[in-house]
Amino acid sequence: MSTAPSTRYLAPSTRYLAPDIARGVALLGIALANIPTGWIISPGADYAADFGGVRDPGSRVDDLVVVLHAMFVHVRGLPMFTMLLGFGIGLLAQSLLRRGLPRQRVQRLLWRRYLLLGVIGVLHLVLLFSGDIIAQYAVTALVLIALIPLRDRILLVIAWLLLGLTISFFSFTAMVAALQPEVMVVVGGGAGAGQAETYLGYVATNLAIRGGNLAVEPVTVLMLLPLMIFGLVWARRGVLTDVAAHRTLLRTWVVVAGLVVLGIGLPWGLAAIGVLSPALEVPLDSLNTGFGMLTGPGILALIALLFPGTEKQMNPWTRPFVALGRRSMSGYILQSVLFLLLTQPFTLDLGPQLGIPGQMALGVGVWAVTVVWALVWDLRGWPGPVERVHRRLAYGRSALP
Repeated sequence: MSTAPSTRYLAPSTRYLAPDIARGVALLGIALANIPTGWIISPGADYAADFGGVRDPGSRVDDLVVVLHAMFVHVRGLPMFTMLLGFGIGLLAQSLLRRGLPRQRVQRLLWRRYLLLGVIGVLHLVLLFSGDIIAQYAVTALVLIALIPLRDRILLVIAWLLLGLTISFFSFTAMVAALQPEVMVVVGGGAGAGQAETYLGYVATNLAIRGGNLAVEPVTVLMLLPLMIFGLVWARRGVLTDVAAHRTLLRTWVVVAGLVVLGIGLPWGLAAIGVLSPALEVPLDSLNTGFGMLTGPGILALIALLFPGTEKQMNPWTRPFVALGRRSMSGYILQSVLFLLLTQPFTLDLGPQLGIPGQMALGVGVWAVTVVWALVWDLRGWPGPVERVHRRLAYGRSALP
């Protein structure tokens, strides 16, 4: 039986708003999630250490922010961004195929593109942020490109099997944490930007952290691959470009994401602030890591339902998000530059003295700066600088996408 994918789903060249808006929104979630896990270390917290640490017991504002963080931030932006990368690969592959390029050449071009993305990711993690996700995305993308010849049905079987393994693994760790709370279940470790006193020390710390995490890189790839496959299949089938025809699928995914947010995220936040038993915090954290991967397609589906139009329907309210989404790699790296300048001991050292609301405000502020930057770039008609360099290295002077 042939494994060649169907070509009847080839996407039109029209650009739709939902993917770009989703990338811009995902960067906000990533910024907020990275603050307490990678950028700011807040020792001596009374509780909710995973969310930045509450130092003012009884503060309703702090407790509310913790609960909202658990529901809408942790393992929310990352799975959506992962799926969008797979979606982008699908669109690129179809664009190249429409030009008449043989599938093998298309795969070689894409491998080159994402190998170069991996180089950018390595530079980013060494020089700016040890919690970099670009390099992991690149490695996962190389695997996904190898799977392009497979039919959608086979791809979806692979994706669901891998996603099932991920959810089962983190459900097991949750059970262990619930039955033996004295056992610390650590999978992969946090980003941990470190608290070096000099920039050279910071770079050395980044290298040490990344080196220590190499052993779990295959696990990360297996966690990310299912969502990238979903994105690839959605691109082939035009799920985000023909919302009306896929409304049932999109609504189903919105419901799934809502169940995870309310069924796991909400009790996790309540356990973190002591409304529910604190003994549930670690098990629910683990469950959120596994089941939280399901929120990526759901949040993307919600954005597609809310913004089903093309760039012709773009208005002044959506343009800033679209602008950032189209420059998402530059925006992500700019986040790291700003956080580095703001949070480290050898720079402004902001954060540890801030409560959770202050830390979240800092994250929103950094993201807002990237939105304004992207809008200015868009008004000038400039591509993102990182995207421009990446494209030039990948394709040279050719007009390939």
